[in-house]
Amino acid sequence: MSRNGTIKLFSLTALCAAMLPTMQASAAGFQVNEHSAAGLGRAFAGEAAIAEDASVLARNVAAMSFVKGPMFTGAVSYVKPEVEIEAKNALGQTSTDKAVANEAMVPVFYYVRPVDDKLSFGVGGFTNYGFTTNYKDNSVVTMSGNYSEVISYNFNASVAYKLQENLSVGFGANAVRAEGRLQSSMGSNDALDVEGDDWGYGWNAGIFWEPVSGTRVGASYRSEVEIVLDGKAHTDLAGLGAPFSYWNSTGSVDLTLPAITEISVWQQVNERLAVHASYMKTHWSSFEEIQIDVDKAPAAAQPPAHVQDYNDASRWSVGATYLYNADLSLRAGYAYDNSPAGNDRRSFRIPDTDRQWFTLGAGYKLDNQQSIDFGYAFIKAKKAEIHDAKYGLSGEIKKGDAHILSVQYNYSF
Repeated sequence: MSRNGTIKLFSLTALCAAMLPTMQASAAGFQVNEHSAAGLGRAFAGEAAIAEDASVLARNVAAMSFVKGPMFTGAVSYVKPEVEIEAKNALGQTSTDKAVANEAMVPVFYYVRPVDDKLSFGVGGFTNYGFTTNYKDNSVVTMSGNYSEVISYNFNASVAYKLQENLSVGFGANAVRAEGRLQSSMGSNDALDVEGDDWGYGWNAGIFWEPVSGTRVGASYRSEVEIVLDGKAHTDLAGLGAPFSYWNSTGSVDLTLPAITEISVWQQVNERLAVHASYMKTHWSSFEEIQIDVDKAPAAAQPPAHVQDYNDASRWSVGATYLYNADLSLRAGYAYDNSPAGNDRRSFRIPDTDRQWFTLGAGYKLDNQQSIDFGYAFIKAKKAEIHDAKYGLSGEIKKGDAHILSVQYNYSF
């Protein structure tokens, strides 16, 4: 690698790392799919079977064997959610919150390099999970949870090995940095405010196969990661006696980030057109509850768990790429994202529902070493009911749409 190439790599990596703290779920549950602008343009269809840039590390490490030469990829996605929640409490009081989810930036970076004609390695930074919900102080849902935030960022080191000219396997190790804050309130007073951070660890593996020229198939698995957000707990209501009197202490939140399985296919139709598809299963059944533990509180005075009991969820996507000329490629895609939460599991902290993705994108080759990609997605969410018997609340997701705009830069060394 040249000195100028090294400077560019570290400068772009530093830029992405500096932007880590802002992200927002756009997929089912609190999953984040924004791993590249190129992928966004095709609704992330075929991602485990497409090896056009270094971002494939996030979806199928085995495909690194088919990335051409050393490559850096960096991208930033801007997510603008439009979430509106109507709610009603047991006293008949109502509220409408029209800005429940915050705008966010989702940065990613990847570097993939072949060692020889069989072995490749790569490193990347991206996120798979994160969300923020924020209700007004006068909302009727604040005791259930007026502010919730989980931010995670995944650092992934991987290797890929070509077993044959058309067959590769890969394995990766992951370190996940997570931060979180969960807040419930009564009026302007904090009933409970818990925040903490942690590192979690996991692994990922994949296989990539090109049975004939123009046909590629990929499959990948990413393990679940256990997180314990250790930090502090606070309440403004200690003077009211138990259980609040115990809640000014250190505390923690147990959280499971689910495993992900993906199967993809890429098919070259002719010299200009390729079509691709993916099936992704997120193993949300491991996400059973959000449990807050306050260290000084006895068992009887612990905050009640937020039971989730999610189901595993599926995401189906199809897309196409059209090579307009030697420099310009055009993309489009569609995806249907099933929610893991039914009406009996959906919560005000995570107001999730089924989604449809409609996407467009383009890629442009600047020269023999550099290219840029753009992607846009409109996400249309299905209206859905919310029931929280523990706090006597009911409500409806009136709107859960989102706009995503992403830009990406690729540099081949």
